[in-house]
This record gives sequence, C-alpha cells and structure tokens, in this order.
Amino acid sequence: MRLLQTLSSCLYTGILCLYTACTQTPKAPIDYVDPFIGTGFHGHTYPGATAPYGGVQLSPDTRMGNWDACSGYHYSDSTLMGFSHTHLSGTGCIDLGDILFRPSVNTPLPFSHKDEKASPGYYQVELPSEGVTAEFTATPHTGIHRYTYKKNPSNAKLVIDLGHLLDNERIYEYDIKKTGDNEISGMRCTGGWVDKQYIYFVATFSHPLKAEEISADKKSIIATFDLSNNSPLICKVGVSIVSEDNARANMEAETGADAFDFDAIYQGTRANWEKEIDAITVEGGTEAERTNFYTALYHSKVVPNIVSDVNGQYRRPDMTTGQVPAGHREYSTFSLWDTFRGWNPMMTILDIALVNDMVISLLNMYDVTGELPIWPLSAGETGTMIGYHSVSVIADAYMKGIRDYDVEKAFEAMKVSAAKNKKGANYYIANGFIPSNIKKESVSCLLEFAYDDWCIAQMAKDLGKMDDYKTYIKRSQNFVNVFDGSTRFFRGKRADGNWESPFNPFAIGRSYTEATAWQYRFFTPHDVNGLVQLFGGREQFIANLDSLFTVSSEVEGELSDVTGLIGQYAHGNEPSHHMVYLYSYVGEPWKTQEWTRRLLDEMYQPTPEGIIGNEDCGQMSAWYILSSLGFYSVCPGSNQFVLTSPLFSKATIKLGNGKELIITANNPLRNKYITRVTLNGEEIKTCFITYDQLMQGGTLDFTLTATPDKNWGMQPEDAPYSYTTKPTTSIPYIANDLDLFEGEVTAELKSTTDGAVIHYTLDGTEPTEKSPAYSTPLNLKETTTIKAKAFKEGFEPSRTYSITATKAVLRPASPVNPTQHGVSYKYYEGEFHMVADLLHSKILKSGTMTEPSIKEAPQEDHFGYIFEGYLYAPVDGIYEFATRSDDGSVLKIGQEEVVNNDSSHAAIMATGRIPLAKGYHPFTLLYFEDYEGEHLSWGWKQPGDDKIGPIPADNLYVR
Repeated sequence: MRLLQTLSSCLYTGILCLYTACTQTPKAPIDYVDPFIGTGFHGHTYPGATAPYGGVQLSPDTRMGNWDACSGYHYSDSTLMGFSHTHLSGTGCIDLGDILFRPSVNTPLPFSHKDEKASPGYYQVELPSEGVTAEFTATPHTGIHRYTYKKNPSNAKLVIDLGHLLDNERIYEYDIKKTGDNEISGMRCTGGWVDKQYIYFVATFSHPLKAEEISADKKSIIATFDLSNNSPLICKVGVSIVSEDNARANMEAETGADAFDFDAIYQGTRANWEKEIDAITVEGGTEAERTNFYTALYHSKVVPNIVSDVNGQYRRPDMTTGQVPAGHREYSTFSLWDTFRGWNPMMTILDIALVNDMVISLLNMYDVTGELPIWPLSAGETGTMIGYHSVSVIADAYMKGIRDYDVEKAFEAMKVSAAKNKKGANYYIANGFIPSNIKKESVSCLLEFAYDDWCIAQMAKDLGKMDDYKTYIKRSQNFVNVFDGSTRFFRGKRADGNWESPFNPFAIGRSYTEATAWQYRFFTPHDVNGLVQLFGGREQFIANLDSLFTVSSEVEGELSDVTGLIGQYAHGNEPSHHMVYLYSYVGEPWKTQEWTRRLLDEMYQPTPEGIIGNEDCGQMSAWYILSSLGFYSVCPGSNQFVLTSPLFSKATIKLGNGKELIITANNPLRNKYITRVTLNGEEIKTCFITYDQLMQGGTLDFTLTATPDKNWGMQPEDAPYSYTTKPTTSIPYIANDLDLFEGEVTAELKSTTDGAVIHYTLDGTEPTEKSPAYSTPLNLKETTTIKAKAFKEGFEPSRTYSITATKAVLRPASPVNPTQHGVSYKYYEGEFHMVADLLHSKILKSGTMTEPSIKEAPQEDHFGYIFEGYLYAPVDGIYEFATRSDDGSVLKIGQEEVVNNDSSHAAIMATGRIPLAKGYHPFTLLYFEDYEGEHLSWGWKQPGDDKIGPIPADNLYVR
C-alpha cells in the first residue's frame, strides 16, 4: 500500500514540478493551495468547492460505507456517484453527503484525475462518458453548479437524489417537488453520526424545466432541460438546516434572486479566500513547503461550519429555532478533541471575532442540553471522543482576554460539564481515577480530564473563585494516580487499585483512545515538570522521551488512526502532537528544533497522500502552520507558545487585533537550531513566547545555526510553564497484582525517586511520616488495604497510593443441576446507549440457542439481547472471563458483575476475574448494538490456563 502511495506521490510531484517550471510569473499565496492534498491515504479531505467556514461543501462523492469514505472522496477512485452539498473535512467518522446532483441518469460515472481541477472555491471535472463538463463554486449557504452538456444538449438530464447516503444513516423524512418553472425544492432528515439532521434546499436553474420525473420512492427527481442553444446549465442550490424559506433567502442574499453569473459568484468567493489565505504570507522555503503551508492554511479555514442563516436563525439541539444577533454567526462541526491542541489557539492569534462567536456557539448548545459539547455536528452532538475540551477552548480564549460573551455563564458551564461527562467523570471525581474494569479508555479520559480541570482552575483563579480553584487544581493532579513507577507508563487501574494486566505498551488496548500506552505516556501538558518528577527526574524523563522515537514501531492491534510512526511517536494522530516540544521543558530545546524540522519535512508532502493521518478539521494543518512559524501551543490556557526554529526566512501575520507580526530567520534551509531570539530588538531568553508578546506585533527575529546551540534555553528558568515547581517525590507503587490471591501474597513498595522513604498503613488511614516506614516486603494473608506515601528531605511529599489486596473466596456453586444444554435469550429493538436500557424495553422475541450469538438478529443496527443460563465450572479456582463487543456488553455471574464492556462502541476486549467453586453458576450476558458494525464474542481462562479461549457450548445449560 505504501509503495503505491509513494509511486502516486512521485507522479503527482513530477506533474506539479513540471507545471511550476513552466510558470513564469510569481504565484499569489492562494495559487499555492492544492485541495487535492489529503484526499489520498487517510487524510479524508475533499477537493470540492466551499467558502471560508461555509455551510456548503459541494464536492464529488466517489465512495461510501467505509472508513476512507469519511469525506465522500478518495483519490484512489476513478468513478463518482455525483456531487453532494455537505461534507466533512478530515474526520474519522462518516456523515453528510446531502442533496446529491448528477448530470446523468447513469451511475457510477468514470473520470480521470487529469481532467480534474480544484482551487479554493472551485472544482471542475470532465465526465467523458456523458460528454459533460461539471464545474462548481459556493457561497456560505449556496452551491453553484455549471454543467456544459456536449452530447444531446436538447435533452439534458439532471438527477437530484435525496436517497444518497455516505454511510448507513437512516432517512426519517424527505420531500422533493417542483416549485416553479425553473425551481425544485425539498428537504430531508437523517440520522447517522448525529441524529435528526435536517437540511432544506431550494434549487433554481438558468433554464426552465422541460420535464421532470419523480422516482417511485419519491426520493429523487430526474429534471430535463433543453440546452439546444449550447449554453451551460447553471444551478443555484441554497441550503438551510432551519427551513425552506431560509434556504431561498440564503440563496437570494448571496447570489441574487435571478442572477446566474457563475464566474462573478466564483470571483467573489475567491476574493474571500484570498483575504483568508493572505492572513499569513511566507517567503523563502521550497516550492513544496509553500504549497504545504498555504494548503494547510486553507484546510484550517474550511471548518468549523456556519449553521446560522442570513437572517440569524439556526436550529438548536432541541429542534427549536434560535437567533444570533446581527453581525454574529452560529458555528458547528467542532472536532474539539483534535483542535483544542493547536487549531483553537492558532485562531486566537488570527481571528478574535471568530473565537468569540465559537465560544458563544458552545454556550448556546449548553443552554439547550445542559452540557458543553464534545463533538457537535449540524444541530446535534455526536458524543464522539473524550475529555470536555470545550473547557480548554473557553479558558484559553478567556485567559487571552477574548471575552465578548457571558463569562459567568461560561464558567458555570465549564464546571457543570466537568461533572456530567458520561465517560467516567463520576468515578474520576469520587476516586481520583477511572476504574479500567468499568470504563473503557480510562487512562486517556483521566489524563484529558485532568488537563481540562487545570483549565477550569486557571479561569477560577482569575475570577477570584478560590474555592473552585482549589478543587480543580487538586483534580488536575489526578494523572499521578495512574502512573506506574515499575514501567513508567500511565496504566489502567482496576477499582481495587491493582493494575490492569497483562500490560503491553505496544498494544492498542481498552485503556487508551486511538493509541497505545506509548502515545499517552507524556500527556500532562499543564504539568510537564510534575511528570518529570514521576519518572524519577530529568535524566530518566529524557531517556524515556528519547526512546519514544527509537523503540520498535510495531503496533499490536488494528487502528488506522495510529499513522506517521517514528518509533512509537504517531504524528498521524493528535495525542502525539505536543511531544517533540517537551524537550524544551527539560533543558534540551535543540532536540525540539531538530524534531519539528524533521516532522515538517517527513509528515507533510504536496501530494494527495501528503497528510500522514486524518486532517481532523484543521488540527494536522494547524500543527504545520504553527511549527513552521516557530512556535506551538503545548498547553492552551497558559498563554505560552513553545519556540522552535521557523521553516521560512520571513512570515508576515495579520494579527486578529489589527496589528502585524513579522517573523524572520536566517537561512532556515541550511539552519535549524536557535541561538538567539529577539522581539522588537529585545532578547527573549526563554524557550517560549507569550500570547501578549505575539499580539504586540512588530518583528520576531530568530538567529539560527547549522549545529545545535546547547547553551540556548538550557536553564530551568528558561522552561515553559508547569504547575509543579518544587522537587516532588514520586508516588509509590506495587508492581505485582494483589487481587484474588490464594494463601498469602507479598507486596513490595517502591518509588522512582532515589532516596525516598515510604510510609504506609494497613488499616485504611492516611499515612504520614509517623506511620511505619517501609523496609521489607509485606506478607499479607487476609484482604488488606495498603496506603502509602513517599517522603524525601527537600522534596514535596507524594500523593497517597492506595491498593486493596483481596483474598480469593470461592463463590459457591448453585444447587441447581441443569441437564439441557444451551442458553435462553430475550431480543429487543430500540435506541440503546448502554445495556441498562434493555431492562426498560419491550421483549420482541425469546427462546433458546446453543450459545450466545447475534447472528440471527433480524436487523443490523439498534437491537439488543439478554442471554441467561448456567455455566459449568469444571474445577475450583479463579476464572478470568472476557467479552468483545460492538457496541456494549456486561457479564454477570450470579449477582456479581464480572466483565463491564458497556458502551464500548468498538470490538475491544474487556476482562474480569472471579473465584468459582466447581459446579453450575447462573450467568447473565447483556449486549446491545447501536450502529456501524456489530460483534459479540466471549471467552474464559480456566485455572491453570495461560490464555483466554472460547467457552465450550457443552459447558452452557438452560435455566
């Protein structure tokens, strides 16, 4: 696959170079933009026409129903189904593809990339089998088509299809009708990644309809036009998620009621794009680097998307109509898990008005739902990804003085959302960690919650809310609770405090989000120095950070998001994006400079395959833009950007406050190491620059050298912000599993801090320096809770470590002696989000089967089963059970919950152990399927076995 991509890239680069060589006049910034970049590999971008932040993305659809169909287009395809009006840019989930137009009754239509053209606001393709040239442009709410029919123009056919879907969404409502001599209008409501997506359209044509034919299912219409004068057919398609009247008003306001001047509309959109692209101009670098840069700038401004109409109306999450004040816009399509890291901070530099409107949009959603959004799309919430990163976006804006919204409401919304998050906030708040045996993605969720809580703390402190500050700053240190000193990784921790085992840091596992343990090993952006202390000090931290880039790059398990690997560093996915900047926190900023330059060179190319992972609504591009300018936002909310060496000799930024910042660097093609930085002549000796300094404008000058300057930025006071400022002892740990021991077990306490003294208790009380000092391993014969704390003179004491050693007690077998093999089942249908929803649903079918299976489910999505029976345990001992499910499962033995794989939404394995006496044990297995893929399997590991295997049907009995 990579070989094919390489060959395709070489061919594409050769064509690009040949074109460049023949071009004599200097190119304007907009002419460097290549919308085909990212349309290959897994970039998931689209090449079609859109306006800056436009609600219309008019682009060809070449595939549907698989992961690389997220944008509707993939560069490896050679046929298309038509041109729809809404698309996602670089996401990892599929949706949209609304209102497909096709200038033919045939499908699919072959095409060739040599007959395609794309630039900001414009797309063109030849359809040779139909003899049609198709061209497109767009305004914020209107898609404009121009079709030139070269075959049989007196009987030109145009299909408008409301049944077209990019994935297996549901169509709840639809309507299509002729509403004038040259007008067709309609609507549809779908349910897919987000439910109840309404879209209305009004299409007007430059020629009257000669005839129209509505399909039998009334989801499409074939319009016929007489173009015998050989003039092209121009279509203007206004859209709205509120109403048909608004769709018409949008179209008329943006294009004129009766005007069909395609070229004039395109020139207006191009002028808007020129203004956006001209926000940053660069000089120097190579042709490829300038192409990468300006295309990244373009990709960073196609999202988020405007969802309010020209009259200010927008659809709210409860399906009512909201109203934004004049001069403001409502936005959606916020890929917050990705964009909070770099894209949102970049916009605080470039477009303050946009940032204000985005914050207001987040608060408008909160007004209706009672929770800040996680990943909103259209008028709804997908619930995709983790964290509550609206908090980061709001706090970062507030701390930078961007406050044209209700600050008190914003702060309250942040607190409420932190408490309500459904992905483990209740456990996180109560325990300081999220039990891995209860919640998937427990480690990733905790780490991101901790950073978000730090953001809340910063805003609380600035507002003078010190009680809130103390609460959230304490919670921001919860990352300490899942750091395992024996491996120096963040690890899944079960409810009893024992580590999830076995542990494989190279495996895509249940405890992490789109990552291995390696890719979350260094995620404490608000407290890098605190993490350094956990590693046992600077030298240990640097050695382990170095190893990130050198260890085997073999990732165990399938996950397409983990791409762009150098060792275990994965630039193709966002958890890695800040990591190369961490060297600047530990006195080795020259490594930051070296690595950023390498990533800029290797992870981005001016080819369709040139983005190494999902573009993710501008985040991959924002990393490129910021890093090539010479700074990056490791910790949004700190108002600091960590410095690196610029890629271009000169960059001019039109700042969002109206000022101008010029960045200069001496010969970056040869030099990549910083030896001196000045802002308006004043030397910056730290490894970071503040937001206020950048927004002053003026000249930021980098003096670079070809070899590392190991004197620049080396001192501790040169490092960027970390919450922890004092030496702190690392939390104690016990490496071995103390859960369900038989006879007795040995517990050995350690800390990564050399010379630390560990004090402990065995009665559940908080340890102090007066508690017993640990010296020899503890021999435990009964269930015991160990609490430990590490101390060292001149250091802050560690957090308290807590673990429960549980002695195994066999669960007695049932007196029932069943004789009939099999299991009973109950079948349900409905919108289920967790297995408990089944208990409140109507049973549609029941019976028995040989073993739990979903193969006979009458439908693919939105169903559930409850399986019950007796399981025969052949010997006394500790059994480990596992379920693998998409979308959720829970296994109970007796009344005890053994495996919780609820709401897994991926076929990820979850396990649990229970001591069983020989004999029959009643069990209940609950499963639900939401949408997109279905899977259920279970297994066990019997006493003495070394791996989990299937549960034989002969061991299953009907109740």
